[in-house]
Amino acid sequence: MAITNVQQGVITEAEFAKICMLTSNGRLIPTRALADDERRDFEIHIRRHFGESLAFQLKTARRLRPHGRSRRLLISCREKVPLVSDPRLLYFLAHFDLKLRGFTDPVFLVPSPYFHKHALHGVDEHGIKLQFHASMEPGSSDIWSQWALPQAELGPRILQFLQGLPPQARLDRQAEQLIAMSGTVWLRRPSSILVPRRHQAA
Repeated sequence: MAITNVQQGVITEAEFAKICMLTSNGRLIPTRALADDERRDFEIHIRRHFGESLAFQLKTARRLRPHGRSRRLLISCREKVPLVSDPRLLYFLAHFDLKLRGFTDPVFLVPSPYFHKHALHGVDEHGIKLQFHASMEPGSSDIWSQWALPQAELGPRILQFLQGLPPQARLDRQAEQLIAMSGTVWLRRPSSILVPRRHQAA
């Protein structure tokens, strides 16, 4: 009996979080979103740097499609209107190999503005259809190849994105110290950690 889509989501989210922590030597802290209303599965920040964070949406497939002598990753999904495109929201797209119990290299880390522009596949009464169709072969030159990377580089790549955030994304120093205190409970996350409300709608 095959695993369900819900089980696939749970498994791949756990694998993603594991790889982020291991490949960043523990510097990255992934936090699950309690609600996915803003289309984010995780928020990730650098340990002890609470003012900079990125939001991640995960999309995975259980099989690769043959295309001649190459393998291609096809992921189709549907999003509600409005479609939020923000540099702090990234898509993680990957093939999850059930036999090997892990992701297949390469994986893809795509900023949402680029993803929404190039994956747009149509609009109907149910929402916006997106389709990701990328080559898994080394040396590929398709539109997604610039975002392909081995799993071992996932942590460093996310750190690059985080360290490139604009200065205004930082929290006040006193706020960072308060959040870092043992036993602190967040009734509401500081607004600068959330995906900004100002965005472009596709």
